[in-house]
Amino acid sequence: MNETLNRASQVFRKLLIVNMSILFSMSLQRAILFFLIIRHWVFGADAGAIASSFLAGFRFDLCVLGFLNIPVLFITWIICSDKVAKSQAEPLSFLRRWVLWIYFGITTFVIHLLGVLDMMYFAANGRRWTYFDWQREGLQFVSSVAQKWGAFYTTCVITLFLVLWVVRCLYGLYRARLHQLPVVGPTKPPFSTGTLILTGVLGPFFVVATAARGTWTAHHINQEHAQVSQNPVLNQLALNPVWAFDKKF
Repeated sequence: MNETLNRASQVFRKLLIVNMSILFSMSLQRAILFFLIIRHWVFGADAGAIASSFLAGFRFDLCVLGFLNIPVLFITWIICSDKVAKSQAEPLSFLRRWVLWIYFGITTFVIHLLGVLDMMYFAANGRRWTYFDWQREGLQFVSSVAQKWGAFYTTCVITLFLVLWVVRCLYGLYRARLHQLPVVGPTKPPFSTGTLILTGVLGPFFVVATAARGTWTAHHINQEHAQVSQNPVLNQLALNPVWAFDKKF
């Protein structure tokens, strides 16, 4: 029991680093959208309204990050269990080492892909891209925006988002070392069982659940939390492209 909790506690400390990098990336995407496109539309806007848009956007990013980490909780508890962590079976050994890295690689690729498509749609329509827009129009806006931007500018924007994703994958591999499950021996763990339960189960669950709600109020975060200005463009800027994708504006 204590060995499992000790492993989970160490993995969650690694995941804290990874999640901070993802949160930074989503905020950076918003900054790129603002400086490349939106700042020309809101020239002279109140600095406080712009700051409020970014602060509200941070909450929407946390919400997306919370939902992203719900499966991670269960994955971590499973791979840290004695049965999986000590198994010599090749399939389990592979999954134990790489499942978290693969999961974050796929999900962050989706975040970056939606980010660049959302930016191009925003450039053409002044609001976030949604699934309903995709159903109605397909990806026709990509070619029209690319023609307007020009081949070099479009390539640079796409390359920027791709490089950010590659850097994140390498960061998870070489800095956070998500492919290495902590080695825990049978010796007494450095912390008490109660502390390990807090850091390996209750703490991560509380943080993920709170982030996924995006607010302390009785109601889940919604579009009204992005209404920080009289300028509709700044209100749209506050939204996260992943959060907005299944909404209808």
